[in-house]
Amino acid sequence: MTDEEAVLEELMWNLGEASGRVRASRRLMLEHAMMDEARYLRLAAWLSEALDATETASREARRQRGIG
Repeated sequence: MTDEEAVLEELMWNLGEASGRVRASRRLMLEHAMMDEARYLRLAAWLSEALDATETASREARRQRGIG
């Protein structure tokens, strides 16, 4: 395995962990009915954006690994 492949493997693992933690945070907010409360709307939006970003980055890392 080349250094580049090793880095991409670790990246994918880290991004998977990050996505899981963001999902867990969103689930926690949902369980406590906080997602629709006005004072938490910005936080809920940031969590949604963070999940989108980590999943997009993960897909790109997988794509890059397939190219190399």
